[in-house]
Amino acid sequence: MPDIGLIWDSRLLFEKLFVEHGFDYRLIHPASLGSHFVPKCKLVIIPTGFANLRYSSVLPSLMRNRQRIDNFITAGGTLLVYGALTEFHDYDWLSVKIEYVQRYGPAELSEHCHHKASMIIADTRPECDGFFTSCDGNCIMMNESREPVLVAMEYGNGQIIATTIHEFPTPEFIRWALDCSTSASL
Repeated sequence: MPDIGLIWDSRLLFEKLFVEHGFDYRLIHPASLGSHFVPKCKLVIIPTGFANLRYSSVLPSLMRNRQRIDNFITAGGTLLVYGALTEFHDYDWLSVKIEYVQRYGPAELSEHCHHKASMIIADTRPECDGFFTSCDGNCIMMNESREPVLVAMEYGNGQIIATTIHEFPTPEFIRWALDCSTSASL
């Protein structure tokens, strides 16, 4: 049983990160969401561009499997979701409110409130693909315009972490997310 589920429709560089640091993962094709072939995992990652149909076919599967995603988080799993890479996205496939606006470029980040999720990056000047205009959760990091780029919220026994930081998560972040999560079905 893998610890990490990576939802995407083709191979990604994320996989190299997992292999380099010894993380057990499974690439989950969006068409297989909702089937008995998807193993339990602790952390589900949905990479940048999931809502842009030019890049992926992930969004329709997320919409169809909204309840399964909700059940995964409620049962103790952690969902890490990146920017939609569309002009606007309201993450309406989640049971919480998150709204995103695209604006790509370097950002000077600062911590808004202390949270372990801030371990997601090591550099305080990463690329970001946008910001959040609304969110039910806590703003953890924001850009120089004081717009949220990393938010976290507890949901049921699990958590949702949403970010527009256009960088791979640090191994420390992944270890933390795995340590505080429970293996759950997706």
